[in-house]
Amino acid sequence: MAQEEHDRGYIAWSQVAASFLIQFCTLGLGNSYGVFQSYYELNLLSSYSRSNIAWIGTTQVFLLSIIGIISGSLYDKGYVRSLMYVGTFLNILGLLGTSFAEKFPYIFLAYGIALGIGCGLLYVPAQAAIQAFFSTNAPLATGISMAGSSIGGVVYPLIFRQLQVSVGFPWTCRVFALVNCVLLGISCLLIRPRAREEEGVKATFDWQALRDWKLLLFGACALVLNIGIDVPFYFTPIIVHEKLGLPLNVGDALLAGLNGSSFLGRLFLNWIAGSYFGPLITWQFTILGLSVLLFSWFAVANLAGMVAFVIAYGVLVGGSISLIPSSVGVISPNPNVLGTRIGLVEGFQGVGFLIGPPIAGAILESSAKYLGVSMFCGALYFLLFWGVGVFTWGHHTYGSHPEENVDNLELQRVKANNEPLN
Repeated sequence: MAQEEHDRGYIAWSQVAASFLIQFCTLGLGNSYGVFQSYYELNLLSSYSRSNIAWIGTTQVFLLSIIGIISGSLYDKGYVRSLMYVGTFLNILGLLGTSFAEKFPYIFLAYGIALGIGCGLLYVPAQAAIQAFFSTNAPLATGISMAGSSIGGVVYPLIFRQLQVSVGFPWTCRVFALVNCVLLGISCLLIRPRAREEEGVKATFDWQALRDWKLLLFGACALVLNIGIDVPFYFTPIIVHEKLGLPLNVGDALLAGLNGSSFLGRLFLNWIAGSYFGPLITWQFTILGLSVLLFSWFAVANLAGMVAFVIAYGVLVGGSISLIPSSVGVISPNPNVLGTRIGLVEGFQGVGFLIGPPIAGAILESSAKYLGVSMFCGALYFLLFWGVGVFTWGHHTYGSHPEENVDNLELQRVKANNEPLN
């Protein structure tokens, strides 16, 4: 009965709504950097290499993840509202600063640093809130909330080109700032600290996490995943323009489609994980599917092939990202330190986000070009598939019996809060 009450009610599902809006304004914006990349390459920063321009976007997503080490711990201590207010302010400030910046250092400072820190203060608490308020339905609730990044990744690219042509790039960024101000303001009203923090019990940083080999290995796997995950998001518009000879707005539409199909992956693969195989096994075979797709990416030679790649990649990448918080909840089910532990894994992810697209950009500018990027990403994920096997092979309690994972998670909640089972 306690478990059912934990998964239902206005408070629990309002956290899903708040998290959805936060994902829209943070990772959804980060997944849309491809339209900024193509604009900067052809306009303000045309004298810079695409690898250098990619550092702006990767820095934003790197900080979105690495700041989670701090924001996750602060969430566990009950400072979720302070994180929301400061993060919202920096998110809006970064976009407004980007609208005025015309030189690389100022663009990097506004979009990469200010926006990145603001997103980092918001992103991990949004994930931790789901794991804190849900047990049985955690994978599904996570998938619904993280679908916000998919919807954001559809909306931002589509309106970017329309606004950029009609009102110019500066006002496009200001419109984005206004949208984020409204949506994040609603999130600030909805978000709640966990009951334990409201009762005044303060958590401390979970230093045991640094000695948990399973958590650290999982973080390393997440790092490798994120080296390649954003490469199609960053370079699809410019590849469509250069390799297929199509207008930039076609690439922007494909980028929106990539984010849109990831919405389906976040829902469907999380449902599969929660109902049948568990998050870790689902995650492992999603990575194998990504490897096959990326190995074949170089062979795409027309618009129909690119559309098929974008849809399939979006479905798998949506699941691969959204299964990470639920997998952390399985590996480390103590609800009192979930924010810290998700933040630690996000820190690993941030390193992958930071270095992946610049490496891909350098390969694209070399003689290897598209074939080199395709082989690099495909091989990376093939090796990762075997690495994740450490968790799934011979450790069935981590992946193949979701109901056992739920029972373990509920027991950890009872122990952590000293509550009797109903």
